[in-house]
Amino acid sequence: MRHTLGALLLGTTLLAASSAWAQTTYNVSKVTIVGNKSVPTDQLMAVVQEHPGSKVTVNDIIADRDAISKVLEAAHVVGSVKPSIKTQGPKSEVIFTVDDQGVQAPVVTKVAPKLDQEIFEGNASIPSDTLAQATGIKPGDDLSNEKIAAAQQAIFNTYKAAKLPVSVAISGENKQVAGGKYDVIWHITETKAKKKKKNSDTDEGAQSE
Repeated sequence: MRHTLGALLLGTTLLAASSAWAQTTYNVSKVTIVGNKSVPTDQLMAVVQEHPGSKVTVNDIIADRDAISKVLEAAHVVGSVKPSIKTQGPKSEVIFTVDDQGVQAPVVTKVAPKLDQEIFEGNASIPSDTLAQATGIKPGDDLSNEKIAAAQQAIFNTYKAAKLPVSVAISGENKQVAGGKYDVIWHITETKAKKKKKNSDTDEGAQSE
């Protein structure tokens, strides 16, 4: 909430600025909160220290204004709180007017997850260092679905380029570790390719009479 105090209102007359004005004591007959729409009045009233019958100074009223503002801030209400005093004889009504402009959702800044390390499992035919170099992602790099998909394809391409007598299946797993970083664990299944059977020609012998 944006604090808007200016000068504390006394009826319709601005309180004169003097060294003693903040120490003036008011006999509270009533405390009123108006203008609030987003937070129930009883929740705001619960943090107000003054009550009917108490004696308060302007500083006490300002402290209550700040307490109301904190409740509104916690509820993400946009606006301000302005206190005023309505005096009738020896009694004074303290009024807190809330400029309630509604709830505004907090701005959430999303931080991209970062790579801690890549772990390769099941890669008997190609060293992990070679595959890590092929993926192109390094510890500390931001991670995204696109980068993970590209890294998976790069591992597959590395196997294909090696022309090994194996077929390969690749799946990835993300695991959060200390510091909010992630390990990317690559599960690789190598299967030996089956040899193709050669077709043998059948020689047909000629029959002799």
